[in-house]
Amino acid sequence: MLPANLISALQVFSRSGKPPIETTIDASNLVTKLEPGQQLQGSVQSKVSDGLFKVQVAGQTLQMRLPGNIQSGDVIKLEVIATQPRITFSMVASTNPLSTPEQIGATARILSNLAELPLERPIVQQLGNKAVWGAEQQAPDTKLLAGALRDALGNSGLFYESHQAQWIRGERSTAQLLVEPQNQLTDKRLSSSNTNQITQSDELYSPTPSSASHVKSAGESNLSIARELLPLVQQQLHTLETHQLTWIGQVWPGQEMQWEVQGQPEHHHAQQQDERQWSTEMELALPKLGDIHARLVFAESGLRLVLHAADSTTVELFNRALPKLKNSLADADIPLIAAVVEKS
Repeated sequence: MLPANLISALQVFSRSGKPPIETTIDASNLVTKLEPGQQLQGSVQSKVSDGLFKVQVAGQTLQMRLPGNIQSGDVIKLEVIATQPRITFSMVASTNPLSTPEQIGATARILSNLAELPLERPIVQQLGNKAVWGAEQQAPDTKLLAGALRDALGNSGLFYESHQAQWIRGERSTAQLLVEPQNQLTDKRLSSSNTNQITQSDELYSPTPSSASHVKSAGESNLSIARELLPLVQQQLHTLETHQLTWIGQVWPGQEMQWEVQGQPEHHHAQQQDERQWSTEMELALPKLGDIHARLVFAESGLRLVLHAADSTTVELFNRALPKLKNSLADADIPLIAAVVEKS
């Protein structure tokens, strides 16, 4: 389960001290040579047991408890934390390529920095200019359109890591994974290798001018995160934190739609998990019906619907169509608990 406040958790983790490394044998000869804050290099000589290593420091061999991914021959950089009652070090850096505490801390710092950038809500822009429902002269089939909207949101890149887990389990194909922006970036880089550039217009996600400098500084870390993907990672963090996102795109040719999805955290009502709610809002400016705003709230007990229309004729039309809508939802095993149609 994700922490209740992801940003706070990242901040605490990124600012927390590294686990101290204490020597397990007498190192009294070193006490007079070392002082807190001093940095020195250690050479891992051999592994004594799980997590316990012999390390040569300042000409003396000491036994230390180190992360399990450390191997003989690794060189580690140590900082003296204390000399009494026992010499205690903090590992600052190492040449080991695997994740060590300082590398994990760096990851937490970059995620914390990205999460703190000003972003009111994640805006998922539609990939390309192709409408979700491409048949221009054909009225949308509701079931097919719903599936296409699900795919448009699902392939936005916000859920890429969970999709990777599904791919590993054999629940998602390679072709499905390749359509997401993270893999599209690889294709763009390969196709633009001759010109050594990726144009701004080809990017799905772009940082705002106010956040560009922050993203730049975050991208200058040693972490292998492509600069073009930093805004997307930021949006993923804010989606996890706020449990909401907004998709904007063409729902059918020439028709723009703004679609917001908001979920209630799983732990919000620990004693009433069956009543966990999902809400979705849509805004459309239709040529005949005018401006429409719909809000739907889903729960285990059923659906609540609120429709706002700018045109009085549209309000009357919606009210007349409510019984048909209720029957259609009932056919899909979705009880319509409440429905309100109002003039905006």
